[in-house]
Formats: sequence, C-alpha cells, structure tokens
Amino acid sequence: MAPTSKLSTGIKRASRSHTYHRRGLWAIKAKNGGAFPKADKAAAAVEPKFYPADDVKPRVPSTRKPKPTKLRSSITPGTVLILLAGRFMGKRVVFLKQLKSGLLLISGEPRLVRCL
Repeated sequence: MAPTSKLSTGIKRASRSHTYHRRGLWAIKAKNGGAFPKADKAAAAVEPKFYPADDVKPRVPSTRKPKPTKLRSSITPGTVLILLAGRFMGKRVVFLKQLKSGLLLISGEPRLVRCL
C-alpha cells in the first residue's frame, strides 16, 4: 500500500480486520481470556465537589397556557393565499381549513402552513 495512493473521503486504506490484526488486538484478548481488559472504576467520592448556593431559588414550572391560534377574519375556506416564506415562497394556494394545532390546511404544496 503506497502512501501516495489516493482514496476518496470516508474510505480507509485498511479494512477493520486488517487494522485489528496489525495493531495486535488479538494478542491483548488472548492474554485476558478472550476479552479486552476493563479499567477499574474509581471509588465514589465522599464529599461533593460543589455545594449548591443558598440564595438560588428552585425553578418554578410555568403555569402559562398557550392561547388558541386566532385566524384572520378575511381568511375563509376557498380564499387564495400567497406563501411568504420557505421553499414555495410566492406560490398561490387555496385555504381549506385550520387544524386544532394552528396549522392551515391548504391545497398545493406544502400541505400544512403555520398560521402566525
């Protein structure tokens, strides 16, 4: 295997089995009963490394409820809309209905549009 031989990105010069044997991993496994040696885990620390600050308040879960999405009164089923963002920007679509999640169901691509 010449060092000047060119391989494309992601292709290794040696296979996994060739690398395994070249590194001598088979000898390491043979010494340890057919398995790689495992490092001993350190004993658990008796004292924590850091202590919590006294003045930090615990997080309070949010009680805010999201409001249902309101749709403009001028947008009714059958209204022609123009998409303003995304891959299909500038395309005209027909509004069909608003889903419970707040998305607009339209004809054409894409099928769902978020109402802001």
